[in-house]
Amino acid sequence: MPSPATLFHTARFWILITLLTPPLALLVIAFGFIDPSGNRSHNVSRLWCRLLCGLNGVRVRVSGLEHVNQNRPQIFIANHQGYFDIFALSGYLPVQMRWVAKASLFKVPFLGWAMKASGYVSVEREDRKNAYKAFMVAIDKVKKGNSVVIFPEGTRSDDGSIGAFKKGSCLLALRSNAPATPVTIIGTWEIIKKGSGWIKPGPVDIIISPAVGIDPSSPDKGDSNLQQIRETITSLFAEHQPTPNFQSSEK
Repeated sequence: MPSPATLFHTARFWILITLLTPPLALLVIAFGFIDPSGNRSHNVSRLWCRLLCGLNGVRVRVSGLEHVNQNRPQIFIANHQGYFDIFALSGYLPVQMRWVAKASLFKVPFLGWAMKASGYVSVEREDRKNAYKAFMVAIDKVKKGNSVVIFPEGTRSDDGSIGAFKKGSCLLALRSNAPATPVTIIGTWEIIKKGSGWIKPGPVDIIISPAVGIDPSSPDKGDSNLQQIRETITSLFAEHQPTPNFQSSEK
C-alpha cells in the first residue's frame, strides 16, 4: 500500500494535469493558427511543463547551459528515465525545440492536438516508411532553426539504468549538419516509474555536455560518435547521483 505522502502527491499530480491541460492546450492550438512556425505554441508548452514540475514539487536544476547554442539548432541526445524527462527538458531548456514522439500520443485529446500545433514530429517506429518520413520531417525542422530532442534508447528505462542507443540520433545530426549535444537526466525514474501511476516528487538534474560534431567522412557514419555520447551520459549519470544535501521533497 502506498504511503499517505505518495497518495497525496499522486492525487495532486493527476488533478493538476487534468485542470491545466485543456486550457493550456487550447492556448497552444490558438497560437498555432497565429504562428504556424510553432514557436509561440512551444513557449506555452514550456510554461505548461514548468507548472507541472513546480506545482508538483519537482525541483529541476540545469548545469552546462553554456553548451546550449542560441544561434544554431542542435540535436539534444538524452537518456530516457521517465515521463518527467519530457516535462523537465521542455520546461527548462531555453531553446525552441521539437520532439520526435510516438504517433499514439498525437491521438490523445488536448495533448495530441497541442503537440501537433507545436510542430512536434509524429513517428510510428514499427512502420519503416513512416519512420523514414518522420526522419525527413525532423531534418526539415532543424534546417528551419529548431533544435530536436531524441531519446536514442527508444523507450523509458525499466530499472533506472541506461540502455543501448539506437543510431537514428546521430544520423539526424549527420544529415542535418547539426551538432549532437549529450544531455544527462538524473532523478526522473524515481518520480514515476515505468508501468506505475504513483508519483514520488523529488529533484531532477539536467547536465548538458559539450556538443559532438559528427564527421560526415567517417566510415562508421557516426557509430563511434554515438558511443562517445553514450559514454559521456553514463559517466555523468553514475557520478551525479542525488546526495544527502539534495533530498526528495517528499520528506
